[in-house]
Amino acid sequence: MKLTKLVFNNYRSFGQTDTTIEISDLTAFIGHNSSGKTTVLSALQKLFGNSKITKSDFHIPLDKTADEIEKSNFYIEAYFEFFDGDSEGSEEDDYGIAAYFENFMVDQPGGNPYIAIRLDASYEKGSSPEGIIDYKYHYVVDKGEDGQKPMSAYDRAKIQVIYIPAVRNPSEQLKNASGTILWRILNQINWKESDKERINEKIDEVDNEVAKQSGITIVKKIVSSQWKNYHNDSRYNEANIKFGSSDLDNILKKLEVEFTPSHTEKAFKVDDLGDGLKSLFYLTLIDSLLELENEAIKEIKNRISDEERVLNIDPPALTLILVEEPENHVSPHLLGKVVKNLSNIRSKSNSQVLITSHSPSIIKRVEPTEIRHLRIENGATIAKEIVLPEKQDESYKYVKEAIRAYPELYFSSLVVLGEGDSEEILMPKFLNLYMDELDTVGISMVPLGGRHVNHFWRLLSQLNIPFITLLDLDREREGGGWGRIKYAIKQLISNGISKSELLTVKGGKVLSDEKLDNMHEWNQAGYEYIDGWIKMLERYNVYFSKPLDIDFLMIENFLDAYLETLEKNEGPLIRIDESEKQKRIQELDEQEKQTLAYQERIESDMKRALKKNGGEGNTYTEKQKELMIWYSYFFLTRGKPVTHLQALNYIADDVLQENIPDVFINITDKVKLLLEIEDA
Repeated sequence: MKLTKLVFNNYRSFGQTDTTIEISDLTAFIGHNSSGKTTVLSALQKLFGNSKITKSDFHIPLDKTADEIEKSNFYIEAYFEFFDGDSEGSEEDDYGIAAYFENFMVDQPGGNPYIAIRLDASYEKGSSPEGIIDYKYHYVVDKGEDGQKPMSAYDRAKIQVIYIPAVRNPSEQLKNASGTILWRILNQINWKESDKERINEKIDEVDNEVAKQSGITIVKKIVSSQWKNYHNDSRYNEANIKFGSSDLDNILKKLEVEFTPSHTEKAFKVDDLGDGLKSLFYLTLIDSLLELENEAIKEIKNRISDEERVLNIDPPALTLILVEEPENHVSPHLLGKVVKNLSNIRSKSNSQVLITSHSPSIIKRVEPTEIRHLRIENGATIAKEIVLPEKQDESYKYVKEAIRAYPELYFSSLVVLGEGDSEEILMPKFLNLYMDELDTVGISMVPLGGRHVNHFWRLLSQLNIPFITLLDLDREREGGGWGRIKYAIKQLISNGISKSELLTVKGGKVLSDEKLDNMHEWNQAGYEYIDGWIKMLERYNVYFSKPLDIDFLMIENFLDAYLETLEKNEGPLIRIDESEKQKRIQELDEQEKQTLAYQERIESDMKRALKKNGGEGNTYTEKQKELMIWYSYFFLTRGKPVTHLQALNYIADDVLQENIPDVFINITDKVKLLLEIEDA
């Protein structure tokens, strides 16, 4: 038995149209503050916990205030499915079937049976501040009001919730007080009368041993004597000093958990643990509670008699663990253990886990398909699943691993999709020149290597997160130049942009599919018109580092800063004269740069930069051709991130701003437009 779907209507941040959220064994809810994450968990507390329904649970439309609401209604529906399509799953569901069989529904022949549980609540303005609130729980057994059947409190109790709030005190739940997790665990033990008698005998033995101590005898005598001076009620004549109550419940309340490294070392109490370890142990106790309930279900299914049962509880058919911000109190290096503990809990047949989180460290450990992204749109919560390419698609694994590696994109106000590490380092630097407090804006840089961009576009569009893409033009590289323009246009088309919008040329004619497919061959005719196509693509937030890539752009505009990073014995070597030693390129004079050896070096590094099957460099200026030597040295033989970081140390912000390439100014302007940021 598993929760598979929730439906909300007019509940808190959810509006007056149905919002459906699919639920898995572990479901993570993410989104900005006040987007509805806590609302989802609170709904399950209203359905199956003891949370009271209040006036604030009813949705308030944007055009009204709370005081203007005269009447209102909301409903929450929870769908639970039985079996998982195999015999093993069917057997595990036997216990839940017995409780809910009479209320089963099936949508299609051979489909899995399920139950739908609904909470209806109504509000009417009254004399008290909270107004008049009525509510009822029922099964949905058919469509329409006639298809609703009242649900008993006993049936509701067969589904339990354990709520772990964002602001929590783990210590309280680790004590054996009434209602805590530890109390629930110990309360499951089937204490037999013979066990209780033996425990009482042992307590009496302890009391007798304590009473034999001479000091205790004197204290007892004095206290009894003084006590008689204050009253004359024969019922309370003697005041004895004893170890404690022989009542089993009171004895169990004295039990504590101890942590001992070894039998020779000091034992640690729960209060000695840090908050992080307390949180982890709290999850461990929940795991233990569920395992005990599983054992109790097995005893019931095996028809073990009440006297022989080890556990004496009537366990729930399903327990829902609701965890708000599991990252709280836990240091980053322990978050992996938190997710592992939660995964252990979700793997049990009698439990599911629903979490909310703002932590990329948590979310990157959750399968993308188990994430639900919440946002507010027109005053109401919208819920979206993370849609990946089809599993058989070659892009599936790449996109899945990319979004797990960069979970920050889920929490971003805008995402810049770049080619690689260089964009990650350089783009924030350029944006900072024109935008104050970039960190507070919430922009994420995600490198994608220029691959499968349409899948990222589709994902971000679905999540309503604006994005900008910076690609390499790769002029004269295989597939570059017009090939990159063609690639970007085709990706936009696959993402829903109409061909006529993208491919209308002068005279109103639309470029044919055949001409688009052959656009890469336009390289042979040159690049006279390519800037117009680049400008057109910028309207769709697609930009290009030209003529080659962002690394070449940097040395073209800031070569001196990169040369500053060289130590005395660094730099590309060349032998100008066979009778002389090799020289560093930066040490050559103008005459030496006219030699055949230097020209051959340019040609060699040009081919290296343009890679296999690349061009001859005919579309590059003489100055750009010379820069290929430095491009090859800095970016094809050394690490790009380190090289850029070192060079940026030698570029003052005013120099950077004065020489910044136009593409980064255009991107900055678009970022401000998308985020509605005004110039200072």
